Amino acid sequence: MRVQGNLFLVTGAASGLGEQVAKSIVEQGGYVVAVDINAAGLEDVVRSLGLNRVYSPGSVDVTSENQVQEAIKKGLNHFKESPLAGAVICSGIVWPPQSIKGYGQDERLTSYSQFKHIVTVNLLGAYNVAQQVAQTIMDHKPMNEDGERGVIITTSSMLGLDGTLVGYGTSKAGVAGMTLPLAKELSEFGIRVMSIAPGPFETPLVRAVPGVEAPVSLFPKRYGYPNEFSDLVLHIIGNPMLNGSVIRLDGGLRG
Repeated sequence: MRVQGNLFLVTGAASGLGEQVAKSIVEQGGYVVAVDINAAGLEDVVRSLGLNRVYSPGSVDVTSENQVQEAIKKGLNHFKESPLAGAVICSGIVWPPQSIKGYGQDERLTSYSQFKHIVTVNLLGAYNVAQQVAQTIMDHKPMNEDGERGVIITTSSMLGLDGTLVGYGTSKAGVAGMTLPLAKELSEFGIRVMSIAPGPFETPLVRAVPGVEAPVSLFPKRYGYPNEFSDLVLHIIGNPMLNGSVIRLDGGLRG
């Protein structure tokens, strides 16, 4: 599948990995419906990349079926000549809001409310977007001789594969775990499903908690650069044999 001329919905697009993915898609001649709960950040992205290439429907909560559905509808209306070809789901949180308390000594253990909030955003939110994008494109005309109609790329995490952080790790393990079954379910419609499990990257998320510093990769001995993530996204879009798998992007780091 080509990026050029096609439309992709990108979540978490106001900053970090999602913003870089939106930029890379535009650089390759594609179009983006940029989704994030941070409407102000989206406005900056649209100004930077151009309204003729990126559309923001305003603040969108990925856990809301109605809001995601409306975002897709508005994006398709804005880019009438460009078919929706898939989604790159980069939205997610590591920690719950401070208003949701933990339990145990100093409330440092993960409470049910914290766990529920993180899983709702990271796992259910990812599925909500994936399902609605798939439902939109499954009846489209195939794009090539393989019968391909689209691709859905989710963002898991090395912490989900290595079992670190109860709420975040479990939610990202769920994202990784739904990759193959969802790929099987959508295969008859020509829709591929892949997931990327990154280690720490140079994004605002990696320094979200003051005093907590993530380890660097085995090699190269640094955090990943957002363009290295988006390079892999572009390769997945273009390579039809990548389907139903989770790719680690962590420089050999293990949790």
